[in-house]
Amino acid sequence: MDRPEPGLIKWSPNASHDSFIHINLQHRMVQVYEPTGHAQRGRFEYRKVAKHDDLPPLTTYDWSPSIPGLVAVGTSTGVVNLLRVDDNSNAYLELGLRVSRTCHAVAFNTTGKLAVALDRVRNDNCLYIWDVNRLSGIDSSMKGFPANISAPSEPTDRFEPSTSVSSVKFFEDNPNLLVAGIKGTGLRLHDLRDHHNAAITFRTACCNNLAIDYADPNYFASSALDQPGVMVWDRRYIDQHHVSPAYSTAVEKDGLPAGGVLRLKTAVDNEADPALTDSKNSFIRALRFCRDQPGMLAILSRTGQLKVLHTRREHLEPEWVVEKSPELLEVARSCELEPLYADPSRKNDKIVSFDWITMNSPVLQPRMLVLRANGALDVLEKPSFTCEYPYKMVPWQPPHRGFEENTPYQDLMEFEPSHSHAMLGPLLTETALLDKPIFGSNKVDVAAVVEQTFATPPEKVLTVQVSGDAELPAAFHNATTVAEQLKALRSVIKDTEISTQAEPPSQRHRHEKLLMDTMTLARNSPKARNVLDHIMLLRAKEGYLFNYEKNKDIVSDDVWLRDVWAWVAGAQEAACDGGMMSHPLDIGYLGVYTVWSNDLGSRPHMRLSDGEPPPDEAGWERCLKAINKKLGIPKYNGPAPTSRPHHREMCLEMCGYGRSYNSEYEEAMSDKTLKRESTWYTMVAANTLFRGDIKGAVQVLKKASNEHPELLFVSLALQLIGKDKVETLDFDARVASKTDPYLRAISSIIATGDWALIADQPSLPLRDRIFIALRTFDDDHLTYWLQAQVSKAISSGDIEGIVLTGITDSLVDILCRYVHKFNDIQTASLLLSICSPRFIDDVRATAFREAYRRYLQRHHAFYLRAKFDVESTKRSKHLGRPTVKPPGRQIALR
Repeated sequence: MDRPEPGLIKWSPNASHDSFIHINLQHRMVQVYEPTGHAQRGRFEYRKVAKHDDLPPLTTYDWSPSIPGLVAVGTSTGVVNLLRVDDNSNAYLELGLRVSRTCHAVAFNTTGKLAVALDRVRNDNCLYIWDVNRLSGIDSSMKGFPANISAPSEPTDRFEPSTSVSSVKFFEDNPNLLVAGIKGTGLRLHDLRDHHNAAITFRTACCNNLAIDYADPNYFASSALDQPGVMVWDRRYIDQHHVSPAYSTAVEKDGLPAGGVLRLKTAVDNEADPALTDSKNSFIRALRFCRDQPGMLAILSRTGQLKVLHTRREHLEPEWVVEKSPELLEVARSCELEPLYADPSRKNDKIVSFDWITMNSPVLQPRMLVLRANGALDVLEKPSFTCEYPYKMVPWQPPHRGFEENTPYQDLMEFEPSHSHAMLGPLLTETALLDKPIFGSNKVDVAAVVEQTFATPPEKVLTVQVSGDAELPAAFHNATTVAEQLKALRSVIKDTEISTQAEPPSQRHRHEKLLMDTMTLARNSPKARNVLDHIMLLRAKEGYLFNYEKNKDIVSDDVWLRDVWAWVAGAQEAACDGGMMSHPLDIGYLGVYTVWSNDLGSRPHMRLSDGEPPPDEAGWERCLKAINKKLGIPKYNGPAPTSRPHHREMCLEMCGYGRSYNSEYEEAMSDKTLKRESTWYTMVAANTLFRGDIKGAVQVLKKASNEHPELLFVSLALQLIGKDKVETLDFDARVASKTDPYLRAISSIIATGDWALIADQPSLPLRDRIFIALRTFDDDHLTYWLQAQVSKAISSGDIEGIVLTGITDSLVDILCRYVHKFNDIQTASLLLSICSPRFIDDVRATAFREAYRRYLQRHHAFYLRAKFDVESTKRSKHLGRPTVKPPGRQIALR
């Protein structure tokens, strides 16, 4: 059962008051806190000042910037309660309505006005303005509201008749100007002083989560409930006649809504889990502009993703500037404050509410207060730009001047003394302020620290971190290949992770752990770091290119990467001599899902004979039948009914690319079999069982029981499958094998006979699970299941997904995530160069190729770069002509 929402938080809108409130939705109370010292991740010091109990069930709230102890709470009946929260009095006043309806939003201005946004009702306005300024004179030393002060009986203004107002905000620099979100219409700007002129309207579906840029109040942002996008608007827009030519072009030609200055269609990531699509929460929970930095917008999604966008004005030449015209914005930088938000194991740490902390100095790094799902408060700092300085000061030193000789290849730039302060000043200041209290009686004097920092002569404060000198195994020193070196390094990693879950780790988790754990060794030894920093270069020197069998040996330290190249080798063998062609189709290097969905990718004409249209379903079946016959692919004999037998035959064949199941079976049954681990025998037995040969699986287990007697009982139990007297049992995941996924699968089939359980067992390799689904799922179930697996592979960057996608456009999506995690642009470039740009039209594939070429060039591996160019160009040929554009001619000066 999911944990209930812990509440909402808000930092004081009054910059002179360092405090924040926590609205606890479970216990229905408002608590006021003030920070007392440090405010950094993992160390936030604060104390409770007051609380207000017996909170009504709320739909919205706001905190007055002019009356520090006043909070307005809206309810589902439209009643707005004015709470005094700073004196423990539980005092409140009530603003009533003539007609009951839901209150969607409330907002204070800086002069004591309160805007109330209401649901639509006939014959009444839905935006009320109340004057509560009389409450500003209450005595802070007295509890509650004075007896002679009552809530106003009538609003001072009413707007928006018979419309649903979903959001409202006042501008702080002009407290008589407000913006309101109107459902089904857009946004409207109302001036409380001018009732004669019509309100300015911005047409949009983004009429929720209004946020105003306090540091540059011309700009405000909004979002929609059912979309992950965000719009930023400029209030200076009046009409199309008072805009700059650049803005006019953006509206007329680029489709930017009038008044908008920045459109982000996907400001937050879509959920990988389709079940979340029906969530009661909107895609975007909250938008907040930073009070201290103009253009800095934070976005919180319902999945807990917290993204910060740093926007700036687009550059315009002086002659194109028009006074009072809206100015277009662009995103200069973006960052994730909670990168692990999608990790299922951190569900209770998900961020559910946040607000920017108002800092007392612009020198201090912007940071925000966050509330997590477990009720904990934390502080997150926006990453500092100065933290990038040291990396930019480390020059590239070509490996021929250090790498081959095992001499240091990392160093720092040195500056003239007169330039040191200018270059290192921001970093020195940030370092001096690190771990200093910024609130309370002992808060740091920021100005004094800055002055002292610049008064002190700069010393050499930046150094390259020198790794330790841990002893490496002898196998590392004796290794002759990079694969042997990596295996030796991984042999010293002790697996201290103890599984407490019923399920064994998934294949993806094991692969990611293998890659991540290896990188930790870089801190222990310079020699290990030397290898890990140059894996791509070392592999390239060993011939990591387009000989797929050789590639398998070069990456033999990584069984998942080795399996990828095994699949590619099988795909190449199938496509050789036109094996995957039947007029008018060429399905070479397609995957299971692309064949099943009849998907020819972004360049379908390249896979079709000249001028031929894409075939229909019957045409696909006819072509696949011809290809299957040509390649000698066995007929489909699975238990699941199907109207697409030839699709299934081809897809089942693709699952076996690069694997020789028959030879493994023969080896297991041979009397000359070398002594093997029990896991190898269970793998062979399981793969035999997956192909419907129960007797063969039993024979393998019986044979293996000579070396591993415990497998005899499994073989005896397996013989009972298919007999009428066997009843279906419950499979207990807690007692099943956690170390052998194939034994676990066999046990599950023995107990339940449910193949769907095996197909959904992530501890099995993906190609085996796909094979099971192809044999046992009906057509509709198979389509849905394959779609879900492709989505998971893309979202996680699981390179096992190549079996599903083949070398197609979807593989580019997978490799983008894979490269983002592990920076292996080499493998991505080699894989995609097989079919890009011949069959794939994606700028990201070109970017991978160019990044790898520049990597080789940067390391002076000119011959390797030229060989990559030549070989990849050969593979790009279509009808005898290369589709890769030749590089520009190089000019040598002599």
